[in-house]
Amino acid sequence: MNSMNHSNLQHFGELSLLLNELKNKGNLDGAIFAYRDGGLIIENLGNDFKSKEFVSMCASVLESAVGIGEAIGNQEIIKVIAELEDKTILIFECDNNTFLILIINRESKVSYILSKLEGIIQKIIKMY
Repeated sequence: MNSMNHSNLQHFGELSLLLNELKNKGNLDGAIFAYRDGGLIIENLGNDFKSKEFVSMCASVLESAVGIGEAIGNQEIIKVIAELEDKTILIFECDNNTFLILIINRESKVSYILSKLEGIIQKIIKMY
């Protein structure tokens, strides 16, 4: 499923505002909320970004991390960090069906993001 169902459409605007606020206050390059099967729910990225392909790759990375966690007996929520030359990708499992991707840069306010993250994920899940 690549879009939100009808019962959740009323929350789409609120979810968009929440991701915009997170992006702006955290000075992020982008924020994406997606299905764990790789389907895009909502994103806040530039026009030149291939978000569908990126989400699919991140979903694969998340599922691999879940498998690794299960192999070593870890049942906690999964977080994945991928560091690139000038960007860092943070992937957070939200629930059994969804995940959040944050794209940070050197100027991002990481402490702000991490201090608000649990509450933001809970808000996203409630809105979704």
